[in-house]
Amino acid sequence: MKTSRSALLALMSAALLGLTACGNADDPAGPAESRTQRSGDTPSASSTASSGSSTPSGSASSTSTTSSASPASDPVLAAIAAAEKEGGGTAYEVDDQDDDGAWEIDVAKGAKSVEVDVAKDGTATAGDEDDLDDDDRAGLKAAKIDLPQAIEAALEKVDGTFDEAELEEEGGTHFWKISIDVSGDDTDVLVDVTTGKATLEQDD
Repeated sequence: MKTSRSALLALMSAALLGLTACGNADDPAGPAESRTQRSGDTPSASSTASSGSSTPSGSASSTSTTSSASPASDPVLAAIAAAEKEGGGTAYEVDDQDDDGAWEIDVAKGAKSVEVDVAKDGTATAGDEDDLDDDDRAGLKAAKIDLPQAIEAALEKVDGTFDEAELEEEGGTHFWKISIDVSGDDTDVLVDVTTGKATLEQDD
């Protein structure tokens, strides 16, 4: 019995020593911390990869959207912004009469209309003031879609280069009439001033 008891005590001591060694191996400050760091690194890397992969696709998406309209519309949109700032009102008619990148933009300011010339370099110069036409005043009053939004809507409807724009009224409904140059021929798009719906103008 003494021999058996001694052997048993020895086995228990060995087992305790083994458990202590395992406990040290699993010490949270040791390998477990390394595992935490590795596991923490993995999501970070995957999320970085994920965000990296999503960024190009987002860029591609925005680029494709931009390329469909903005290259043709950006110059005129910048010119409209410059004209509205110079004229102190809302642009409602725009034309590049000489096809030289300089714009003539009519800006409504209260009951008056100011013609603003915007040079190719973006310099805006206000000209004389005239009385604002009643139809144009009514169209601007009804408008929920401004001229830049109408131009973008028209360029989404027709693939071409912006030419000119003005307010028009047909059957009591006001439209932005946007002319788009398509391979040398003008295509007119009517954009409802309240809904933004773009439709091709039908020839009479």
